[in-house]
Amino acid sequence: MGDRLPTRVVLVTEVDFWNGGAGHRARILALVRYLAARLQLSVVLPTPIDDLQRARCEVACPGLELTSLALPARVTMAQALLAMRSFFAARPQQACIIEYLSLGWLLQAVPAGVSTLVDTHDVASQRDADFMRAGRQPPWALTTSAQERARLALFDRVIAISAPDAAQFSQWLGAERVLLAPHAHEARPQPFREQAHNLLFVGSGYAPNRDGLAWLLSEVWPRLQTTTARLDVVGDAGQALAGHVLPPMVHLHGQVTELEAAYREADLCLNPVQYGSGLKIKTVEALAHGRALVCSPHGARGLEAWAGQAFVVADGTAQFAAAIDQLLADAARRRQLAVSALQVVCNSFNADACYGPLLKVLSALTTQAG
Repeated sequence: MGDRLPTRVVLVTEVDFWNGGAGHRARILALVRYLAARLQLSVVLPTPIDDLQRARCEVACPGLELTSLALPARVTMAQALLAMRSFFAARPQQACIIEYLSLGWLLQAVPAGVSTLVDTHDVASQRDADFMRAGRQPPWALTTSAQERARLALFDRVIAISAPDAAQFSQWLGAERVLLAPHAHEARPQPFREQAHNLLFVGSGYAPNRDGLAWLLSEVWPRLQTTTARLDVVGDAGQALAGHVLPPMVHLHGQVTELEAAYREADLCLNPVQYGSGLKIKTVEALAHGRALVCSPHGARGLEAWAGQAFVVADGTAQFAAAIDQLLADAARRRQLAVSALQVVCNSFNADACYGPLLKVLSALTTQAG
C-alpha cells in the first residue's frame, strides 16, 4: 500500500457494499478495492455502522478508511450537511465521488476546489420508465429526464457503468464530462463438463430479478424439451416463491456464503430479466466464471458487442426455451462460449480496463495541485 498515489479521494455511499448479495454492492466493492489500492481513499457512510458491520467491511477491504457520520434516521438536511462539512474540514480531499444521484444534495457540503463525480449505475429516468412500462411502481420518487440532466450537470464528471448510459449522458452533458467505468471482475474459470444438466440463476430481490425468475418458471420452464434439467436459484430473487409449490427440479437456495460453489456446479447460466437499466452485473459474473449463458436482450444491455460470441441472446419465451435445450445438448458450443466469455472478461472487464480511465482523471488532480 506504500506506493499509492497521494491523491485524496472520498467516496460517499449509503450502501453496505461489503455484504454482497446484489449487483450494486458488487460494483461498489470492486471500485472501492481498486481505488483504495492505488490512492488515498476514504469511504463515508452517512448512517451509523455497528462493530459487526465494520468487521465485515474490514474483511472485504482490509485497511480501508471507513468513516460513519452516524446520522440518525430523522436527521435534517442541515444537520447532515454540517456533519459532512466537518468531515471535509478535518480531512481535506481533492475529489469526492458520490454513489447515486439520490445523495447529490450533499454537494452543498463539498468545499470549492474539490472535484466532484457521481457514480450513476444507470440512467435513472430510463430505469423508471422501464419500471412503469412493466407495470411496476418504483419504490422511490420518479425522475424525469429533465430532472436527471439538471442534477447530473451539478457534478464535474459523471461515471457511467455501460456504453449506452455513457452515450445518453454524453448527449446531455458532452462527452468530455462522462467517464465509462463498467463493472470489473477477475476471470475465475470453472471445470467444464461434457454432460450438462445444471442451470443457474443468480439474482437479488430487486423487482426485475423477481419478475424475470417468475417468467422463467411460468413461461419458459414448461416449454423445455430436456427432462433432466435442474435449476438452482441463488440470491433473494426466490424469496417470494418460498413455501410455494415449485416446478420439478427447481431449487431455491437464498443467499449463499460461497457463490463460487454455485458457479462450479452450473453448466449453463440464465439471465431472463426483462426491464431495468444499467449494466447487468450477473451477466458479467457468469462470463467471468467461464459459463455458457442464455440471456434476454435486456440482460445483454451494455454487452451487445459480444452477443453470439460470448453468450446467447434469446428474445421471447420459445426462443429462450430452445436456446436452453440446444446448449444443454451441445457441449462443443458451450465450450466455445465459455472460452470466448473468459477472453472477453480478461480483455475488456479487467480492473484496469474498467477503472483505469477514472484513476487517470483522479491522479491528475495531484499534478494540478502541485
